[in-house]
Amino acid sequence: MAEFEAERRMAATADRVFEVVADLDRVDEWVPDGIRVRPTPDGEVAASLDGRGSVVPGLVRVRPEQLRLEWGSRDSPDYAGWLQVMHADDGHCSVLLHLSFLGDQPEAHAGAAAQALRTRLDDGLARLERLVTA
Repeated sequence: MAEFEAERRMAATADRVFEVVADLDRVDEWVPDGIRVRPTPDGEVAASLDGRGSVVPGLVRVRPEQLRLEWGSRDSPDYAGWLQVMHADDGHCSVLLHLSFLGDQPEAHAGAAAQALRTRLDDGLARLERLVTA
């Protein structure tokens, strides 16, 4: 099992950030390059990772009362993640992005895939910050 987290303080209110995060039509605007996410008609998502050639059906839960977005693979318990938006002072917030990998995915092992994932987490939070502060 491997757990990854990245956190970023943003110059935007928690409500503003969560408004963007919770809009499943906009997820593709802030996830890292190389990952494609699109909402499905049934309120879930389909995701693909460049270079892997497959589309993975995903479950997603938007929890507005907690300013939290949770997701995972519909077909396997080997992957899950969440994004938590937290209030801070003076119109700022903090965003924590967490991913869990079980099983035999490349990201679950130390090495290049794990390092690339850490870079993607930071990239996703930077993209989100640019969206909410533009």
